[in-house]
Amino acid sequence: MAATHPQVVVGLLVYNGEKYLAETIESILAQTLTDFTLVIGDNASTDSTEEICRRYAAQDRRIVYQRHPENVGASGNHNLVFQPGDAPYFKWASHDDLLAPDYLRQCIELLEDNPSVGVAHCRSYQIDEEGHLLGNLDYEVRLTSSSPSQRLWRMLWAGYLPEVHGVMRSHLVKKTKLFRGFPGDDRSFLSEMLMQSDVGYVEDYLFSRRDHADSFCRIADQTSRQSFYNPKAKRSARMVGLIKLREYVLDVLRHPMSAAERLACLKIVVEWGIRRGLEMVTNSGEKFGQQLREEFSLSQSMNPHESETSSEQCY
Repeated sequence: MAATHPQVVVGLLVYNGEKYLAETIESILAQTLTDFTLVIGDNASTDSTEEICRRYAAQDRRIVYQRHPENVGASGNHNLVFQPGDAPYFKWASHDDLLAPDYLRQCIELLEDNPSVGVAHCRSYQIDEEGHLLGNLDYEVRLTSSSPSQRLWRMLWAGYLPEVHGVMRSHLVKKTKLFRGFPGDDRSFLSEMLMQSDVGYVEDYLFSRRDHADSFCRIADQTSRQSFYNPKAKRSARMVGLIKLREYVLDVLRHPMSAAERLACLKIVVEWGIRRGLEMVTNSGEKFGQQLREEFSLSQSMNPHESETSSEQCY
């Protein structure tokens, strides 16, 4: 049985993850902060995922294993494992990423020392299928700002968003719509968190994001991307873009903020919609977003030899 009142709940998502799952679970169980519950959501896997999960659940009382009767997609799985109970902190985890032993402790200390911060993460490595170091994610945009509109602006034009895997204040997550079943809805979720609070970063490399052939960022066609988030939905790329625009506007209107910040957020969302629409119509790529990433990434303030750069983006 899991701890009744853990300090943090980790919701781990998995679908056919037998290749990396055990290593990921081990990295969570090895945390120096031990007061946590690990909720594993198995999206009706057809490989040995169930066997691996049940073996670990039988060995450690902090693990709760839940196998869904059908594949509800990544969005549905995110929502189902969000079971914070009374825990003040919550974190989502993917089956193929790794945490350094001090990850939870340092992120929670940052949150406890900074009341204005609602999401805490760290500097991150990128590893390959075998766990070999490929580089780091210092080329990504840092989202921190005292202004909700500036945080939203940076998030809209950022590439990969490791902050979605950060430790979050549970009560703020409860105020969001969670994940909504369309490609990139993790970005919509994170926008709601940024409208409520700032982001903080631990300046140690405590998170490793695995890049492999089956990862979402390697999915090229729109149909497969939509199926990844929600297997039952059928939407074109243009329809998804319109849905995102609508959801951003509704979220800006829904969350409490000053009139000036609300107006600034609305202007930013409209600008994003126009720019992204023109880029899609003209097939000109993401020039504005790339320019922003180059301007606001952590690596710009570092020695060029300290950071690996990459043009990979996940939307």
